[in-house]
Amino acid sequence: MISSGKERILIIAPHADDEVLGCGGLIEKACRFNNEVKVVVVAVGDITHTHSGEKVFAETRISELKEALEVLGCVNFEVMYKDKDSLLDTIPRNEIISKLDTIIDSFLPTLVFIPLPSYHQDHIVLFEACFASLRPNPNHLIKLIAVYEYPLISWQFKKFWNTGELYLDISETIEKKIEAFLKHKSQRRPAKHLISPESVKKWAEMRGLESGLEYAEKYYILRSHIL
Repeated sequence: MISSGKERILIIAPHADDEVLGCGGLIEKACRFNNEVKVVVVAVGDITHTHSGEKVFAETRISELKEALEVLGCVNFEVMYKDKDSLLDTIPRNEIISKLDTIIDSFLPTLVFIPLPSYHQDHIVLFEACFASLRPNPNHLIKLIAVYEYPLISWQFKKFWNTGELYLDISETIEKKIEAFLKHKSQRRPAKHLISPESVKKWAEMRGLESGLEYAEKYYILRSHIL
């Protein structure tokens, strides 16, 4: 499917770094095979890290995002809100859905990847908005709608998804995924933290063990028209 080079792949991420944590291998692989790839990051903003007191500005996050995607070969991206990091629950839901509808109608993706909801309110809001925007549309058939994961889902209320599972072999691109993650300098944490280059690699190794691969990314199928 991706190796055909004919897909239009849309990846929707809550924040800058989620796109690499969840889909870094997919982005690199899809771009390498000359598919059309678009990344939409819904929210960045000026924030202060609680663990360090460090102030991080929205423009820094956008610059890091651009550099990370360049590592993966992706140049098509946009940021929906530049002042709403951790504030998506303050925006009327229909506004977010409307913006997503516009992006989907314009880009006309064949494959769409959205974030698994976690304990973070932005992740929950975005998942629900994406679910609404990806309602069945007879005028635009999407081959695959899947949910991607990231380390934060290790703490969530609903532990299991009763949907099909999809593993993507990223054995050849794991180092690119790590390199891209390292571009998100403001988000990097120490080795034992879930959001660290070491943990990103261990997570991919764990998914590889589950699927007989060296390294893998795991996705959960919401809807598929592939067969």
